[in-house]
Amino acid sequence: MTYGIYFDTGTPAEALRETLHTVYDVAPDLIYVGRYEDLPAHPGPDPVVLITPAGGSFGHELSAGRRLRELTEATPLELARAVCRLARSRALLDDGSPAPDYWFLVAADGSYGRVMTDPDSDDLQVLYALEATPGDPDLPVVPPPDWARTW
Repeated sequence: MTYGIYFDTGTPAEALRETLHTVYDVAPDLIYVGRYEDLPAHPGPDPVVLITPAGGSFGHELSAGRRLRELTEATPLELARAVCRLARSRALLDDGSPAPDYWFLVAADGSYGRVMTDPDSDDLQVLYALEATPGDPDLPVVPPPDWARTW
């Protein structure tokens, strides 16, 4: 999978669909919004993007693969930043580090920074920032340990 982005629950899933259509011209009928269990009953063409409930404060999971990459020519971070700016949402996505609880937090203005999520929670809960994120200035910043400063 190329894309695995979690968007703020406060943003309606339909707004995420509309934003993907507006920014990247992805046809709405290629964007499935709903539960995985209901996907087999989806009447349209095979979706390129799935937006499914994930629970917690980042409760919309956007997942997609190569076909979305071909349509958008955007990396997951670029896509998240564009969608967050237009939908006025926040998002979490894997930062690519070996630490499983380090993520990129994308703010509603498109700025981003690394954050630490709660390893003891089943839901994605941000504990603190590892670096300042201009669009989320109230998030406390705790510098990462020395081993993680090689980003």
